[in-house]
Amino acid sequence: MPTPSQLRRNEEALTRLAANDLAALWRQVTNAAEADRALNDVLPALVRTYGQAAASLAADWYDEAREAAEVRGIFRAIPADLTDQGTQALAGWATAKGTDMDSVRTLVEGGLSRRIMAWSRDTVMGSALADPRADGWQRTGLGSCDFCAMLIGRGAVYSEATADFASHDHCNCVAVPVFTGKPRPVQKYTPSVRQSEADQARAREWIADHL
Repeated sequence: MPTPSQLRRNEEALTRLAANDLAALWRQVTNAAEADRALNDVLPALVRTYGQAAASLAADWYDEAREAAEVRGIFRAIPADLTDQGTQALAGWATAKGTDMDSVRTLVEGGLSRRIMAWSRDTVMGSALADPRADGWQRTGLGSCDFCAMLIGRGAVYSEATADFASHDHCNCVAVPVFTGKPRPVQKYTPSVRQSEADQARAREWIADHL
């Protein structure tokens, strides 16, 4: 049966392939100016190529999950089309903010993975909102940072198109559908006492701004 973990692993594999392509480009540049020019030429194509692949994988996963859950009716997931995510601005931001070539590469890799994952998340989110047999979508993941752990732990079901998916660079969280009459994939839990007040405040601020 398709699981959120399988979806996450598939999408993470795509981001690693994109990072490998970026590494090949990086071996051809020697300074920030060359990097900025090369990234402006290559980044949009990288995001589009791997983003479309991520959307296709997510759509296939959604359809398989729907079938496995024995959801009635006919519906096919709708792959997202995120043609403009400020990809070229990413290159300028990274080269301006980075203190050396290694830090510029790290910033670009983070922004690249974030944009590719957005194609997957938007595919599931949009499909769950369009599916007449779905109540919306939930956030799930490893909860490897306190911010993500708190958002996952709310167990919220998002049913409005205005609900955003808060993410950060290298975020491994994914969106999963909640099918009507079926168990929720994510259950609410009490946040760990180890979470700092600052992390809890960040999560509450995002929730207040976006829900």
